[in-house]
Amino acid sequence: MGRIRIFVLAVCFLIFIPYIHIGVIHLKIWARDKTPVNETKCRCSCFDTVLRGSYENPGENVKYKSVYVNATRETFMIWTVTVLFMLAFYESVQYLCRVFISGKTRIPMFLLFLANFYPQYYSWFSLFNYFNERFYSLFFNHTFFILTELIVSAVVLNLFNAENHLTSRKILTLVTISSIHIMVNATDQFIDQVIYGHGKLFQNARNLGLMIPDILHLVISLFVFRKHVSRNGKKMSEVFSTKDILMCVSLVVFGTIFGIML
Repeated sequence: MGRIRIFVLAVCFLIFIPYIHIGVIHLKIWARDKTPVNETKCRCSCFDTVLRGSYENPGENVKYKSVYVNATRETFMIWTVTVLFMLAFYESVQYLCRVFISGKTRIPMFLLFLANFYPQYYSWFSLFNYFNERFYSLFFNHTFFILTELIVSAVVLNLFNAENHLTSRKILTLVTISSIHIMVNATDQFIDQVIYGHGKLFQNARNLGLMIPDILHLVISLFVFRKHVSRNGKKMSEVFSTKDILMCVSLVVFGTIFGIML
C-alpha cells in the first residue's frame, strides 16, 4: 500500500506541475493577450507525418494537432531527457517517503529539496525547448547548471537521511556549488534584470526562482552543520581544515569563471 501511495504522489506532481506552469501561470497570467488558434483552419507544413504512416503526407492539408511528433534526432533527445527527469523525480520521491516513514530525517534538507524543485523543473523545460527549437546558444551554459544541480540534489537527498553522516566535505560541496551558481547568475541576468529593474515580470520571477534556492542551500547547509558541530562540542574552525577552505575557494573562483565563459 505504501508503494501505491508513493506512486500516486509522484504521478500527481508530474501531472499538475506542468498544468500549473502552462495552463495557469502562462495561459491565465503572463500570456493572456495571445490570439486563440483557429483549430479548424490551421495547417502545418512542418510535420513530417512519419508517425502518421499512410494517413497523412507532408503539406497535404495536415490538420491541427496538439502535439506534432517528427521523426528527428531532437525528438529522440526530448523523449530521453523527459524519461530521465521523470525517473529521477520518481526515485527521489520514493526515497523521501521511505526516509519519512523511518522517522530518521533532517527536515532542513527536505526544505532544500523542495527549494530545488523549481530549478530542476526549469532545467528540464529548458532542455525541452533547446531541442525542440534547435536553439543551442545557451545549451552548454545551462548544462553546466544542470549537472551541478544534480550533484546538489544527490547530496541533499543523502543528508536528508539522519543515518547518513553529516560531514564537512558534503557541506562544502553544497556551499561551493551554491556559491558558483550565485556568482554566475549575478553576473549573467540577475543584477541587470532584477536589481536594476530592466527585466519583465516573468524574467524577474524566473531569476528569483533560480537565485533564492541557491542562497537557501548556502545558508541552511551552513546553519545545520554549525548546530551539528556545536552539539559535538566543537567549533567550525576545528572542523574545516585550511586545505578544505582553500579547495572550496579555488573551486568557486574556477567554477564561476568557467560558468561565465560558457
